[in-house]
Amino acid sequence: MNDDLETWEDDGTIEKKHVPKKVEIIIEAGQNYCDSVKNGAEYTSVGFNTSIYGSGSPCDNEEEIESSIKYAKEWIKREGDIPIVNDLRKKVDLSSFF
Repeated sequence: MNDDLETWEDDGTIEKKHVPKKVEIIIEAGQNYCDSVKNGAEYTSVGFNTSIYGSGSPCDNEEEIESSIKYAKEWIKREGDIPIVNDLRKKVDLSSFF
């Protein structure tokens, strides 16, 4: 799916203009490698995707997480879109209260 805006010009040509999209970078803890990789250790996932580009990284420490977020923001901005960080590690699971 292409989210660019097409307009007809006076000379009969079509001009495409990129319409910036908000792209969510999702940070999620509690993922696990498969047993044959790092003995199934837990990692934090940093990822994003759109209809035409995306990336995902397993991160083992805060330095890797920050590096992945920085890289994702740079890529999204380079595409002309707007990065939004959604850190799910900071969300409260209400099921623990019941």
